[in-house]
Amino acid sequence: MAGKREENPAGSSNNLRGDVLRVLGVLKVATVEQIQQIAAPHLNYRHTDKPTPSKRKQARTASYLGALSDLRKHGLAENGGQISGGDTLRNLTPMGLKAAAREQGRPVGERGNPARGAGRTGASHPMVVNEGGRPALLHRAAVRAAHRGDPGHPGIGSAQTRAGRARPAA
Repeated sequence: MAGKREENPAGSSNNLRGDVLRVLGVLKVATVEQIQQIAAPHLNYRHTDKPTPSKRKQARTASYLGALSDLRKHGLAENGGQISGGDTLRNLTPMGLKAAAREQGRPVGERGNPARGAGRTGASHPMVVNEGGRPALLHRAAVRAAHRGDPGHPGIGSAQTRAGRARPAA
């Protein structure tokens, strides 16, 4: 297995790319940190041994950055500008919206249009909406997990839940 990866050079898994597609399919435009916080909120409590907040953030978001890089290579995602803090905004292309609809099991028409141009002016409105909506999305995932009898559910479609965590017996 020595050699270079050709399909996904950043080495992201299908589950991780699926998480990114699902989050961007809902939010339309987000930073890598927002994607990580929604897809895997439990990672916020990891990497606390890193010396600086910047190093902690880099460790938490590295895999999502790789997934976005691979999605960009396949023409499903693109960089959409920067917010005032310097973080790069990410959004889906029209082809990415179709892929997100498939990931979510929803009709393509429900996805709306891509968020092109949102980052040109700093995207202050979408960022406020994302920050306000994140607790609601996390609460909704927790409620669904509770109905399934899975109180330890870490997030929306998290790769960790699909990667082999045992489900409690119902």
